Amino acid sequence: MNAPIETQSGAPAASGGSKWAKWLGVGCGSLTALALVGALLLNWGVKRLVVGKIESGLEAQGWRAEVGDFDYSIANKEVEIRNFTGVPVDARQLKEVGEVQVEHARVRFDNSREDKLGELELRGAKARFGQLDEMKLVPEKSISVKGFVLNNPEEFGGGKLVNFKEIQLQYGDPMVKGREHFETVLIDVARLNIVKNKQGLWLTDLSSKAQETIRKDDESPTVDQLTIRIGEIAFQDLSAGGDPKVIQMNRTIKVKNNPRDYALGVFLQLIGVVSEAKRRSGY
Repeated sequence: MNAPIETQSGAPAASGGSKWAKWLGVGCGSLTALALVGALLLNWGVKRLVVGKIESGLEAQGWRAEVGDFDYSIANKEVEIRNFTGVPVDARQLKEVGEVQVEHARVRFDNSREDKLGELELRGAKARFGQLDEMKLVPEKSISVKGFVLNNPEEFGGGKLVNFKEIQLQYGDPMVKGREHFETVLIDVARLNIVKNKQGLWLTDLSSKAQETIRKDDESPTVDQLTIRIGEIAFQDLSAGGDPKVIQMNRTIKVKNNPRDYALGVFLQLIGVVSEAKRRSGY
């Protein structure tokens, strides 16, 4: 009988036992690695399938879309999309909207609601008409928007028209007023840019037309309390060139207990603030 083989530590090792243990360890490790790779591939395949459904679904709605990255959580009932790009197929929509880009979107679902939407978050969204830093929507509860920029029409240079610091809306009971109802609305305007185009027309020259549209509008949401803050107003004559003239206003417009007929009154107050700023600017 052969003598047992002594290891460096002095413990005997059964002949051939260490080899089988090593092979078994390698085999188990390989199976674990293959299982992990398989799970990752399955997860990737599911994601690509869902991404394909999203892209094909948007295509059916008249959009060419690409989804850069997609993730989901069954436990949390939510999906996340990163680096979304979409372009409307319709020529008129393409002219108005252009390419839409969203850095990050998160959607949480709520099976108790008919539309299944529980919460929506957007970050880093851009389109031809403007951009926003972030938005959070909880249906029938609240809307929060930060860093929203609305652009001027192209005939007025296409630059920034309104830079909103934030917009906050808190929903009220929709059955109380008979149409969409907000308890509170806060609109915080960091800067309003009024431009005179190269044809000599100020954007505010269109206010009479806008006033008539507001007067005829009977579908505006009802609002219990509306607050509008205006930081600064800038004026620029594109036909003459030069830098804009910036006027610090720091005004606040508040309306309470006028849920249906507030729109025209608020618009006229805004026109008054702009007119005062324009006079102070020397234009």
